[in-house]
Amino acid sequence: MVSSTTLGTLWLVNQITFKQHSQVIFGGLLGLTKRTIIINNLDTSEVSRLLNVPIKIKPIEQSDLNWVDKARLNMGQSLISQSDRRQSINVYTLLKYQDASYVLQGMFKDFRTSLIQGAFSLIQNDLQNESQTTEELLKNIQKDFNMPMRVVPSNEVDLLIPNFNYQQPVPFHYGHYDISGSVGLFYAYFPTIKKVIEVGPLRFKPELPMQSIFVVVVLAIILTGIAVYWLVFRFEVGLQKLERASTRVASGHLSSRVKVNADDAVGRLGGAFNRMAEQIQHLMGVQKEMIRAVSHELRTPVARMRFGIQMLEDTTTDAYLQKQLKDMDQDLQELDELVDEILTYARLEEGGPILEFKETNILDLIAQVSDETKRRTDKVNVTIHSQTDLEDHIFSSIEYRYMHRAIQNLVGNACRYAREKVHIEFSCHDDICRIDVEDDGEGIPQKDWDRVFSPFTRLDDSRTRASGGYGLGLSIVQRIIYWHGGKALVGKSRWGGAKMSLLWPKSDQEIPS
Repeated sequence: MVSSTTLGTLWLVNQITFKQHSQVIFGGLLGLTKRTIIINNLDTSEVSRLLNVPIKIKPIEQSDLNWVDKARLNMGQSLISQSDRRQSINVYTLLKYQDASYVLQGMFKDFRTSLIQGAFSLIQNDLQNESQTTEELLKNIQKDFNMPMRVVPSNEVDLLIPNFNYQQPVPFHYGHYDISGSVGLFYAYFPTIKKVIEVGPLRFKPELPMQSIFVVVVLAIILTGIAVYWLVFRFEVGLQKLERASTRVASGHLSSRVKVNADDAVGRLGGAFNRMAEQIQHLMGVQKEMIRAVSHELRTPVARMRFGIQMLEDTTTDAYLQKQLKDMDQDLQELDELVDEILTYARLEEGGPILEFKETNILDLIAQVSDETKRRTDKVNVTIHSQTDLEDHIFSSIEYRYMHRAIQNLVGNACRYAREKVHIEFSCHDDICRIDVEDDGEGIPQKDWDRVFSPFTRLDDSRTRASGGYGLGLSIVQRIIYWHGGKALVGKSRWGGAKMSLLWPKSDQEIPS
């Protein structure tokens, strides 16, 4: 579009330049015939012969020109029109004779040096027939001729026209052209005034002025810039909408969609994104319903079985049977806890929970988890240490319920495998909060560090009550800290056991990888 506009503008400028050039050249030649036509009582045959151009005259009222063109003629302008597929140029000018207005029409094909010869002949006729002084006559001629014209001083003649022959027939003309042959200076000696007259410089073929080309190029660059900016702006706006919708979907708002207004590349991408989001929402909905149904169907028979076991416990005194019933009740309790773990993990994986972050004292939270752990087990000694006591450092914006669950899972997991002690350490540096939970157990082999957070992954093959666990605790921890913008790490403790770490930002940002 910009290229077409630029080419069209250059073509238009070229047409205007050609028209202006034709108006100057041919309008001047036609204006030069006025005095001879008036002297000949409106007879145009002589000037047609001298210029070798058909020239017609008719009253302005009888002409075919519209009122706008007539007004322009009355203002002293010349008119140019093309005909016969640009094979000829019609030139119009106004001639006043005996209080009447006439339209002179000349039909020119192209610029030829014979036209200059005819112009010199017309000037010669004027010089012979007018009673005005030479200066006044030349001034009036130049006004009608509308071309550069001057009387050459005697001391310049030999310089401009070497070997000039004053004995040549009158009017004699001499042409001097530039190296390209497109610009010429013409000279003629007139014995009547004994002077040489110079006409020119005249350009035969118009050229686009550099100023016009510069303006067109600048306009083209501006239009290109506007077009590129418009395209990039639309593309950027579409990508911003996609980015916002993607962020909302990743945050758990699965109903978010992109508003598609166009059928361009971004619009098609938005449509594909909406279809993908609908499919994800459908799949997550099916998964949620399935998990709820399974958990409901599992808990109902579990509740019935526990009720039956409790009734049996009340009706028997056999020690062996009591022990077996107690073991069965514990198995059912573990099954119930497993269902709860599965539901929690599914809720964290289904696109992001709705979290309510609040400023919380992390040391108080750690102390609460420690107290709860001590009440459940006396197997290990749980200790707490903080590397900072500054109030600004011990507070962080967290979702209390989920962060409590994450720390509780880490401490419970450490107690399960520790021999004698579990240590919890808190620190906060550069707006990054960190909790380390260490134990003195056997630890985790380094080759298994990448697997430890995978769901349903157990690094030992036993399923005894001594080791416990369902392989979901650490997976839940990882998802919770992920939704806090942080990450979970595993390493080796100072006593050779496992060291589990949680890192998250105090403010709403993301931990660098």
